[in-house]
Amino acid sequence: MSEPKIKKRTRARGDEDKGKRREMILDAAEKVMAKRGLNGTNFGAIAKQSRLSRSLIYVYFPKHLDLIGAVCERALLALRARFVDATGRHERGIEQIVAMAREYYAFSKEEPLYFLVIAEHETSVMHPPGQKGADRKASECGKEVLGLVASAVKKGIEDGSIRPECGDPMLSAVSIWAFSHGLIQISTAREAMLNEELGVDIADVTEQGFRLLRHTLAQGSGHRLQLTQCQ
Repeated sequence: MSEPKIKKRTRARGDEDKGKRREMILDAAEKVMAKRGLNGTNFGAIAKQSRLSRSLIYVYFPKHLDLIGAVCERALLALRARFVDATGRHERGIEQIVAMAREYYAFSKEEPLYFLVIAEHETSVMHPPGQKGADRKASECGKEVLGLVASAVKKGIEDGSIRPECGDPMLSAVSIWAFSHGLIQISTAREAMLNEELGVDIADVTEQGFRLLRHTLAQGSGHRLQLTQCQ
């Protein structure tokens, strides 16, 4: 016999309620993280912010890493949406790569908490063998984001806008991510030093970085690169 409709509706309503509570917890966690930082965030503060019991939060997120992984998944989904939009605005692979690099920079400024969580997740030892739950989902989202970059590299090699010497698209994607991430971190953390001690403007530094990225990848990049001269 098929399951009675009333039971199906009850179960569906219960799943919907669970989903809403999970989102409430994550909304509260993000607010606490924004105020107290990742290390200063605890379940007690999240319970107070969400007006839910600490024991209930543990049901959804048994460990602190599960919570960080879930917020990271949110962040990576938001970044992936930006990358999809950026690549959709350009035909050639090289233009898609530069557009994603610029979008990553904009993301770091407009969503600083998400950028911080992604950085923490990617550099921490929090991916044990057989990882499960939110941490595994975050890792899968991260692979999808890098996959978009790798696809753009592959497309660029095929359409002639990126040098074939760049080789394996995924290796190039990882290098592009490392370059872009480092550029963002330096421009954010060392803005005063760059301006006061080196006499360079942060906007010029980032634009220089994008030009270097394009020049490194572009087919026929033997032409003279127009770089900004330090005063």
